Amino acid sequence: MRRALSLVTLMLVLALTACTGLPTSGYVNPGRGPQVDDTQAFAFVPDGPQDDATPAEIVEGFLRAGSGPADDWATAKLFLAPGTQWDPRSRVTIDRLADRRATPSADGTSVAVALTTVAAVDADGAYAPTAAGAAETLSYTLARVDDQWRITSAPDGVVLYEEVFPTVYQSASVAYFDPTYSFIVPDVRWFPRPLVASRVATALVDGQPSAWLAGAVRSAFPDELSLVGRSVTLSSDGIAQVQLPRAALSLDRTTLDRMQTQLVRSLATAGINEVQMTVEGTPIAASEVAVRVTRVDPSPAVLTTAGVFGALAGDAVEPIDGLSDAVESLNPVAVELEADRSLAAVRTQQGTVASALSDGRTFLLDDRAGLIAPSIDGQGEIWSVPANAPTQVRAITAEGVPREVGNAWPDASEIVSMQVSRDGTRIAAVVTVSGVREVWVAGIEREGTEVNLGPPHVLSFSQQGAFDLAWLDDTTLGVLVDVDGVDRLRELNVGGRGTEATAPDGARTLAAGSTSVRVLDDQGRLYSRRGSSWTLVASGIRVLAAQQGTTS
Repeated sequence: MRRALSLVTLMLVLALTACTGLPTSGYVNPGRGPQVDDTQAFAFVPDGPQDDATPAEIVEGFLRAGSGPADDWATAKLFLAPGTQWDPRSRVTIDRLADRRATPSADGTSVAVALTTVAAVDADGAYAPTAAGAAETLSYTLARVDDQWRITSAPDGVVLYEEVFPTVYQSASVAYFDPTYSFIVPDVRWFPRPLVASRVATALVDGQPSAWLAGAVRSAFPDELSLVGRSVTLSSDGIAQVQLPRAALSLDRTTLDRMQTQLVRSLATAGINEVQMTVEGTPIAASEVAVRVTRVDPSPAVLTTAGVFGALAGDAVEPIDGLSDAVESLNPVAVELEADRSLAAVRTQQGTVASALSDGRTFLLDDRAGLIAPSIDGQGEIWSVPANAPTQVRAITAEGVPREVGNAWPDASEIVSMQVSRDGTRIAAVVTVSGVREVWVAGIEREGTEVNLGPPHVLSFSQQGAFDLAWLDDTTLGVLVDVDGVDRLRELNVGGRGTEATAPDGARTLAAGSTSVRVLDDQGRLYSRRGSSWTLVASGIRVLAAQQGTTS
């Protein structure tokens, strides 16, 4: 049924866009990666210029031809006058179907196209949303060529309706390491579907992480190493081969193994299952390194209304050795657990932030007024901040030694919720800027004893009513939102588009599950979502704890 609905939607877009062209069978990819939708089974073959088309029709046809990246946008280039320079790869502007307007000048030598933009993708494939209702005007100049109008000047990049964009571009993740080389950190990008594998490999070997993430992650690929041929080829036995220069032969085995790990993890998201690095056609000996998982323990950690803290197993709560008593003694209203469950960050009923250790000790960490729920980072430090002072973030050791976090949430006037990612390299927050709530994410940059946040990256410019946030997986943030008294769950891709669904009435707290999403409501009912439905898991729950992964 989903496939049928996707086809209906696609055909509707084609009808609305007139001469966009007909879909054909899709580009061949050796497998299907994650975040794939049924629309990728189609590729647009846009129409070229029609005889005696008006200047506005030529520009509109040129824009529609941006949906055909085959042969380096050969069809779109038919709309250009000979010698006209245009780089289709420099940018993608994503706009709304109903709002695009092309207005020609009186003599037809120029056309202004008014857009309402939704998002943009830069030359490196990085996706960024635009503010709601953002307007942009693109200018084109034209001249007569053999008595037909052709474009002599056009802004670089392509323009795609938001309905068409995911059929032309595919998301994939460029894989980096955290600074300790313990975790894989995905950097989501968008590339034209027929080019995705080669573009992912090029982005990894020759490129850099997204600007907001760059200072928080590491790559095993040396800066001086470049991809040979800038392409990924398939061997006769179906193995994707990545060609590297002879300089790769001088690298140590640890570096090569880490490079292989990054390539395998990156190209897997482009639908490639087996990868081999080669030099002049000869395979390089390398294997994947073990990395830590970021999944969450399948047992929710909860505090019951009777004051018992532990792991929920059926109808019973199993205490966590050494830790449960310490957590209970703090009278918590919010709890986050370290992956090995040896440490808990607690916001107490008195509004302070404290730590609870598995040896039973507790420490008061922060007693500033108005603190929000704390979060634990990959170093075992607890992050705390007052709601009305977003720039005053502190990272505090479990025993109470604080340090200020530099460049924390600049220009924000309020912070509602904040959580560190389970790989320890990123932090997300719901903040208020100029009276509007937004969702931001930033890289965590460490230099010696200093900790700073990288430049904030906006995931959503308008999240009015947002009140809780959680990392659901490595690339997805969940945000609970109250919309006119109705609770909704918005899932924002860190580097892509989002979705929205219903949440249980009275939703209060959001947390990730092992394969699900968990929500606690204001009546103490714990729900778990699998697919699109919510299932009641338990009642009598006072606190649903966040978890920073699992050791199992």
